[in-house]
Amino acid sequence: MKFTRNLMLVAGLLWGGISGSVPLRAQNTNLDDLLNRAGLSVTRFLDNLGSVSCNEVVLQEKFTQKGKTEERLQSTFDYLVLQQGQGANEPQLYEARQPIKEAHSRKNASLLVSNGFATALLIFHPYYQPSFTFDRRGDVHDLGKTYAQIHFQHVKGRPTPAALQLRGRDYPLSLAGTALIDPATGIIERISTDLEISMEDLGVKSFHSEVEYSQVGFPQQSKSFWLPAQATVEVNTMKQHWRNVHRFTGYHLFSVSTSQHVDTDKIKPKDP
Repeated sequence: MKFTRNLMLVAGLLWGGISGSVPLRAQNTNLDDLLNRAGLSVTRFLDNLGSVSCNEVVLQEKFTQKGKTEERLQSTFDYLVLQQGQGANEPQLYEARQPIKEAHSRKNASLLVSNGFATALLIFHPYYQPSFTFDRRGDVHDLGKTYAQIHFQHVKGRPTPAALQLRGRDYPLSLAGTALIDPATGIIERISTDLEISMEDLGVKSFHSEVEYSQVGFPQQSKSFWLPAQATVEVNTMKQHWRNVHRFTGYHLFSVSTSQHVDTDKIKPKDP
């Protein structure tokens, strides 16, 4: 996650779980089981992440100190995430946006630039899990489903998948929050984060994010992924207030193929 003033927030990147894993019995799922299953789900999705792209609609809002809207811009992008490296190593992800309709502030207002929040769930990746403490809270019942509620808290000094970028410098974000996990599959359906350690010395009074995920089917390929549906990021300084909403729609699978072109004009036969 990143943010600049233009604040830039940069989070890990895109996460989703792939359906088709062997379910665990909810009543027998303890915290270690859940963390292991969530980690496997994150890793499995990242291994397939390069085959997915979508449309991303970004709504940027800035508010006055009285809560009135000072600026409101909406842009649309072709969006995809590329991955380098696999397994339990640190995920190396690149978030690519190609503008379809990009809005620009006519008031020259400073806006929040937030990237990578679709992958806030990297907190549960095997590489980052040792950087957090986890605690299972009371289960949550919603729309006929039961979710395990896991609270997490960053351990000071350890790696974090989020950073604040301000005046060309990155400041790691120490985060705490809650995730709702399907105990039968380990898939994370919702995650929210806040600052664990104050950053008021940098002018950041508060930070909050919420990311929701939903199942996306690809019938022609007989595949179904859990992918980001919406990410909301809100930041307050002593004098400014921003909120960005990222909506992800129109998912499709794609494959990248390469071919080699040979210029036959430059190939000369050998002398007999």
